[in-house]
Amino acid sequence: MCDDLFGSTANDATLNAYVTDITSAHNRGRVVGVMEILTWVALLIVYGGAGPIIAAWGYYSFFYLVGGLVLVMGLVGGSLIKEPPLPEKPRTSYWRQIADTFSGESLRKNRVFFLLLLAMGLWGAAEQVFFPYLLIYLNHYLKIPTLQASLLIFLAILIGGILLSYPVGLLVDRWGRRPMALLAVVGEMVGLLLFSLSRSFLALVVTGVLWLAPITAWTIATGAWSKDLFPEEKRGQFAGYVILFTVAFTMVPGPLLGGWLATRFGIPTVLNGQPGYIPTPIIFQAAGFLTLLAAIPLLSVRQKESR
Repeated sequence: MCDDLFGSTANDATLNAYVTDITSAHNRGRVVGVMEILTWVALLIVYGGAGPIIAAWGYYSFFYLVGGLVLVMGLVGGSLIKEPPLPEKPRTSYWRQIADTFSGESLRKNRVFFLLLLAMGLWGAAEQVFFPYLLIYLNHYLKIPTLQASLLIFLAILIGGILLSYPVGLLVDRWGRRPMALLAVVGEMVGLLLFSLSRSFLALVVTGVLWLAPITAWTIATGAWSKDLFPEEKRGQFAGYVILFTVAFTMVPGPLLGGWLATRFGIPTVLNGQPGYIPTPIIFQAAGFLTLLAAIPLLSVRQKESR
């Protein structure tokens, strides 16, 4: 919990503001696409490599290895970054800055940004309905061994995440943020529904790519779009709001709903000596339809405003 708190509030918000500073609306999509590649590489290491490492050395060794890797890469990367001089600090208090952001005038001025935040929160909550239970579903409902499940996730991330991130970033710059985001919403629903119906290893890989690729498209499109809308004098503050809506407001209701679905419609079982429930395909089906809610705020944004 503490690592999520400090990582999200310190690193993520700062990183989003910094990327906004060093990019423009013309190249931001492809830059966010490159960042998305690195994000998927990290997930690939964790999800794809978790099985073999845990099987060989156990959970503690896995956590120590990943934590040490993050520490070393962070120190090396941070030392290589050359930051421009800081602008003049705001003369108003912290709470005054927050209050000004949510004044009526500011809400009207940043209407598109807050609609986008709402869409990002709805999308994230829908994804969290199934994501925490993915490995449990593969291992215990479909009876796929941990190593094969890790391979399945590895292939889906490799194709749907890493290989598609940069091309999607180029399309986001060319087609626009809003069209790509809306396309991702529809694609995610279709991909999750097909994944819930798949049973063979090959079908799971193909349909896994079909719901991972829209996640890539959504993340790049909304990531670039939100950065386009950051006020120049409040980029760090608005980057923090993005983390608030995409992390804090999604990782509580999403897993709770997924857990309720697993309890209500799941299969009672005993795991590691503890009573529990095996999630069934309904968690993917529910998440697919809930994803459609993210399109509502986007459709409220006029085409002229989205440019």
